[in-house]
Amino acid sequence: MQMKVDVEERTYTQSPMTQAKSSVDIVFQDIKYTIKTKQGNKELLKGVSGICKSGQVTAILGSSGAGKTTLLNILSKRISSNKNSILEGQVLANHNPYNLNEFAQFATYVMQDDILLESMTVKECFEFAVNLKSKGTQVEKEVKVAQMLKKLRLERCQNTFVGGLFIKGISGGERKRTSIGYELISNPSCIFLDEPTSGLDSFTAYSIINLLKAYAVENNNTVVFTIHQPSGDIWNMFDNVMMLVNGKFIYQGQGGMNVVKHFSSFGFTCPIHSNPADYLMSIMHGESEVNINNYPKYFEQYDLQLRQIVSSEINHSQKGDFPHRIIHTSLIYQISQIALRQLRILKRNPILLRARLGQSVIIALFIGLIYLDIPKPTEHYTIRDITDKNGVLFFFTISMFMMTLNPCMLTFPSQKQVFLREENSKLYSVFPYFIGRLIVDLIPTVIFPFISSCIAYWMIGLNNDNAGKFFFFAFTVIIQSLCGLGIGYLGGSAFSDAKLAIAVTPLMIMPFMLFAGFYKNAKDYASWIGWIQYLSPFKYAFNALAHNEYTYDGPTYNPDPIALLDLDLSKWEAIACLAGIFGIAIIFSFMFLSLVKKKVQ
Repeated sequence: MQMKVDVEERTYTQSPMTQAKSSVDIVFQDIKYTIKTKQGNKELLKGVSGICKSGQVTAILGSSGAGKTTLLNILSKRISSNKNSILEGQVLANHNPYNLNEFAQFATYVMQDDILLESMTVKECFEFAVNLKSKGTQVEKEVKVAQMLKKLRLERCQNTFVGGLFIKGISGGERKRTSIGYELISNPSCIFLDEPTSGLDSFTAYSIINLLKAYAVENNNTVVFTIHQPSGDIWNMFDNVMMLVNGKFIYQGQGGMNVVKHFSSFGFTCPIHSNPADYLMSIMHGESEVNINNYPKYFEQYDLQLRQIVSSEINHSQKGDFPHRIIHTSLIYQISQIALRQLRILKRNPILLRARLGQSVIIALFIGLIYLDIPKPTEHYTIRDITDKNGVLFFFTISMFMMTLNPCMLTFPSQKQVFLREENSKLYSVFPYFIGRLIVDLIPTVIFPFISSCIAYWMIGLNNDNAGKFFFFAFTVIIQSLCGLGIGYLGGSAFSDAKLAIAVTPLMIMPFMLFAGFYKNAKDYASWIGWIQYLSPFKYAFNALAHNEYTYDGPTYNPDPIALLDLDLSKWEAIACLAGIFGIAIIFSFMFLSLVKKKVQ
């Protein structure tokens, strides 16, 4: 049986400016991808080769598990060889090999899930991307955003929140177009998309593919995406079709009726008035009356011809440069843009802010009422009085710590997915994101503990020898809250799921509470486990507050509270240790976030 593998080549009439933009052709040859499992090696891709031409829409079709998303991730350099997998073959852009950083210079990748910040509007999403990805004046950037909104038909909802679980927002189709526009606004030469029509109605799916078709043809760009079950109208828009079955191509070439004619030549005749895509998917699933597995020699020969065509393309084409579209903005500018966005998100969560304010006030009033006008030290100061005062000091260190920790544990993991997508798109790196977010998170971490201190300190009647006593108390509480923020960052960066982070982190904190020197004298711990106390922020916060409270102008009273507690550090040494714990937690959080980024890549 004679076969012809036809990789379509089209020419488009374009302006010299568009041609000068430098189009990009993607060629891949003999791609094999094997993963290591307990049962042995599993080959997901079995030596596939192909060409994705500029100015064309290339659709990768296949049933679940066929390898289409794996191939897309290999082309976009999101998969590489490691200890658990082996990747062979070559992938070229304009006949040049490229890595992930070089991929970001000329291409972009749109994930299947629309990962966006729910409290940002559509317009603000585009403005953030264009500020970090495009050069030009502010007016030019605004024009670019307006053009993208118009092209994606998002003008009507441009000032609507993206929305999510707690905020009502845009529709699923508008959300998908926003995700695509977020990447297209930097005008990449190639765009890779994973299941862009997944979960959309037929009209919205058609409009998405029509948009991508126009982007490819009008700008001579390369568009490659995976798709599971396209409608007939969508099927007719494919310039190039790649069909995968069990990790091998059974077809690659022109789309539309060319695919139908190809398969009908050896017994796979598409019924009249049926959707060719549905019929061909039934072939790939093995549900057709004529079984595709009955033609092994045919597909071996087909695969051989395809490899020869790709090999000829590589050997006879000249190398070309691929365009560099990434604009390297300054570190300060990146930090400022991220901080401004985080501040906007903070302001747009008034319920959370009110809840944290209410929490600060209620906890302070609750403590103040329980310990209202606690006895001041006198010559008749008893052990019971000291115990009461120790209780309020220690409880305050716990409440302020947890009041900062819990909100951080909820918000950090949820925003981490957005960070990973934006960092992968090279909008910014880990450092500016981390610093920009930290700057904004410091605001409530300082304000709310200070409010609690103002209320509780005077209600309880703590040491009022001078104003410095109160301000040192508030300062210590704020530093302790910063430790809560640091531990929250640590848990949020180490765990991808907020529920897991919230479940595990308290288990880490509980030993620190037990070894703080409040429930048991610090010198009475067994040597094999007593070292934990030196890692406890509660120990140092309690130490500093106790020194501040029990150091009075005048004579020393008996019993001496500081002697009873065996406080072995001065108040400023304790503060230095607290600051050190905060600093170490922040450093490790940054390291974990960097490791997560590398793992995702």
